[in-house]
Amino acid sequence: MRLKIDTSDVKFRVAGIAKAKQVKGEPARTPDGRPVWTVRLTAIEADRNTAETIWVEVAGDEPKLTLDDLVQVHGLAFAPWVNRDHKIVRNFRADQVTPLDQAARRAA
Repeated sequence: MRLKIDTSDVKFRVAGIAKAKQVKGEPARTPDGRPVWTVRLTAIEADRNTAETIWVEVAGDEPKLTLDDLVQVHGLAFAPWVNRDHKIVRNFRADQVTPLDQAARRAA
């Protein structure tokens, strides 16, 4: 099950550039053949004075991001799963991660 996350009060800052996700030494792909990228982001909740680093998977074209820039995360979902050791693995997925436009950066 995927749980959609309301990101309206969260700022996201790039903590690491996009890297191709690897599965058993091979680049990961979706069932329809799109490559999967992993992006490290810092999620900042200013009203709660908290920040957390998350890794977000994005399928499709490589996200063109710059380290430490603010970004918009579209369609963020939490999709946990259980591994072979019977431990819950946190997994975040997004439809798209894009740089904030100049006007939005000034407002942030």
